[in-house]
Parts: sequence; C-alpha cells; structure tokens
Amino acid sequence: MQQAHPRRVLARIVAASRYVTNIERWSGGLFSKYEINYKKNLLTAITCSLSCFLSFGSGYASPLVNVTFSGDNGQLASYYGEIANDLNYAAGDWEKLFISGNASTLNLNVAFDNSPTANSSSLFVTPLYNIGPTWVYQQGAVDAVLDGVHNSWGPYDAQLHIGTSYLTNELWFDPNPANIDPVPIAKTDAESVFLHEFGHIFGFEGYRDPSTGAFWYTAESTFDTWVTVLNNVPYFTGLNAEDVFGGPVPLTIGNLYHVGNPSGPGAGLEVYPGDLMNGNVFYRGTRYDISALDTAIFADLGLTTNFADVTLATNFADVPPASQIPEPRTIAIFSTALIAFWLTRRWWRVSA
Repeated sequence: MQQAHPRRVLARIVAASRYVTNIERWSGGLFSKYEINYKKNLLTAITCSLSCFLSFGSGYASPLVNVTFSGDNGQLASYYGEIANDLNYAAGDWEKLFISGNASTLNLNVAFDNSPTANSSSLFVTPLYNIGPTWVYQQGAVDAVLDGVHNSWGPYDAQLHIGTSYLTNELWFDPNPANIDPVPIAKTDAESVFLHEFGHIFGFEGYRDPSTGAFWYTAESTFDTWVTVLNNVPYFTGLNAEDVFGGPVPLTIGNLYHVGNPSGPGAGLEVYPGDLMNGNVFYRGTRYDISALDTAIFADLGLTTNFADVTLATNFADVPPASQIPEPRTIAIFSTALIAFWLTRRWWRVSA
C-alpha cells in the first residue's frame, strides 16, 4: 500500500533585500520574525564560497543551476553532488517549457535548516506591465534563465530551504545519474520534490493572502492575475488551464499557490499519485512529472514555447510568453524599480 506524508507547510519567507532580510516562520502557532544583516551575510557567503569550495566543495557549477550551500558548515557535504544533480534535472524539465535553445545559469542557494520538508522562492521579481495603479510582476528567476538577468540585490536568484531531518531521513537520491531507477517504497523522491519547488520558483508564486486570496499590495504576480475566489474556494482561471482541466482549476484552500484539495473542489488532483503541484501530499515510492495541467498553467503565465498542442496554440495569442511581452519603457522601469525592491522584501508564500 502506498504511504503518504503531509507536505503542507506554513512558512513565510520574505526574499532577501539589499541590506536586511526579514524571515517569518510558523512555529508552535505563532509567527517568529528574524532580521538578518544582509551586508554581513553577503561577506560571509563570499568568504564561505571561497574557503568552503576548497575544503569541501560547497559550489557546483553547471549549465543550468549554479548551486551554493549554506547552513550546515559543510557537515552535509556528502549530499551536495546528489542535490546538485537532481536540481539540474528538475530545473531543466521546467525550462524546456519556456526556453528555446540554451538556458542561462540560475544562481541558487540551498539553505539547510529545521524546515519539516522543503520550501523555495525566487528572490527577486521583474515588472512587466501595469493596469492602472497595479503592477504585474514576473518571477525574477525566469529572467535569470531566459535572458541572463540576475538578482541585483544579492548573489542568489532563488533559494531552496531543505530540512536537515527531511534530507537525511526521508529523501531518496537515485544512485543512477540518469535518475531512472525505481523509488524505494519507504522514501520520497528528491528530484520530484525539487521539481515541485522549481514550479514555485518559476511561476506558482504571488502576493495574495493564501487563506483568503485577498491582495496585500497593489501588485500581482503573473499567477495572481488568473486567480479568483468563489464560495471561499480559490480557482485558477487561465484559458489553457481551464481547457485542460475542463473548467476553473481549484487551488488548495489555505495554500492557494498549489492545486487540488483533499476533498471537495479539486479532490481528483490529489488522488494517487496526485498532481506535482498539489498542496497537501507526496506519495513515497513515486516519481512525479510536470503534468499537462501544470504545463497549461505555465502557458497562462506566458511561459511556453510549445505550439504543438492545438489548445495552447489557440490561446497563446491572448497570453504572450515572457519573451514576447514588450519591455517597459525606461521611465516605467525606473519608476517601478523601488516598488519592485520594496515588494520583493515582503514577498512570501505558503510553500511545501
């Protein structure tokens, strides 16, 4: 019988700012807030990158993801190679959807901590266009791999948090570098977890209250633009996603940057094995792939180069991909730079 373990994690991570990083986490029913002096951390990170690379190889460069590790003082160095390998496979699977040709490198920090599972975020955003006072932003990680535009506020484009116990006791790394061996029945596939997290880094992210769907600011992510709440249930209403699902796609109640629910609207998205981007459970002994629904959602975010699917091609005219969205005028970029900076400091999501 398949075993499942919960993936629903309440965690709020505000992206790194130029000087101070504010981090809030759910712990024992209360949010604890921490402030980190970013200048000091940046100097530490640079020093660690130089010394740690020589002593225990904390940096792994690759055509897709440049991985730097932190939070373990090198004690988990035996996992670095396997993590980097699976991260590259996971990133590559998503990037195939919206990049033609070679991808630029994504600078990713893997932070080991006491998270119960894993959570992630792009550390910066890019303004795309405005509708009145509201600006729509794209995950900066997309621009990093699409155009080589990196985070100007710090050394990393995105960050992935992995709980130490989750890493050592739950995750399984395929000893076959091609990642084709069956997953042990009592373990969770690490590549599948990373595949889920890159879904957030590139697209499933936003500025809405995950419980109510209400906006906090006069800002939307490309994902937010397609979200509506009906009878207290959030739905994704992108044209491609609706065509694939057969109607508005139910998002996870209380964790809306995911799809499906244990019961009620979207329950089918969590029936074994469940959609990759579901918000509640991963089954052990199971490999996950990007689903047709996930692909359609990315198409609605403007992240696709695939015209083979008739539905995607038909709706594509209404949803320009990132590479086709006109650049904002210089004055618009300048006027929104401070807004984007302010928002990235407050960017958070409930992740899993």
